[in-house]
Amino acid sequence: MSTELDLSHFEELRRRVNGRLRELGTANAELQITHYPWLYGALGAVPSDVMFVCENPSLSGVARAHVQTIDGNQPDIEAQWWGGPRNAAAVRFRVALHELGLKTTPPSARGGWNCYITNVVKEANIVKDQRKLDVRERRAQAVHWADLLSWELTQVRPRYVFAVGGQAAMALRHLRKHRLIPNVPVSPICHYSARASHQTVIDEMAGGVGRTMEATA
Repeated sequence: MSTELDLSHFEELRRRVNGRLRELGTANAELQITHYPWLYGALGAVPSDVMFVCENPSLSGVARAHVQTIDGNQPDIEAQWWGGPRNAAAVRFRVALHELGLKTTPPSARGGWNCYITNVVKEANIVKDQRKLDVRERRAQAVHWADLLSWELTQVRPRYVFAVGGQAAMALRHLRKHRLIPNVPVSPICHYSARASHQTVIDEMAGGVGRTMEATA
């Protein structure tokens, strides 16, 4: 499987994301479209055996990634799931993926993707506002974006799908129950921003992925 990025896939995804953002017309939609064009909403190999699904991008994390890039150059697709050298995505998630062989280059390097990462909700939201949403509001938000996630699943064709964190797991259960996405098996793992030491979270994430893949090998 090639670890080179298929940019045509991500350009099509961004076209769909921007169309949906304009339809929804929410507070940060135009900012995301015009100021953060590198925020495609997903990153990795297409197709891929392994797919990780998070809940949504953080607007503050996106703002940090915009200026704290991997190599100091202009932000591009690789700024996603980075957020700066001290961000949890950089020092936990990427490290766990590297340990698993799902990122073949070092955590702080470009490329080497041997997995696919995406979000249920493609809109960058303010974390404190997202946390205020109740279950019904979160489910409705996931439904707004379900057709894009369904399209991604058909393109990526993963054998293993991991929900990163409890909110993503809840959203995927709801979408599967209502047949809004393909009925793929989903395994929950802890979120990289969980309150624990870096190594504890890395071990938890890598262990959860490894056990699932070994059990179904």
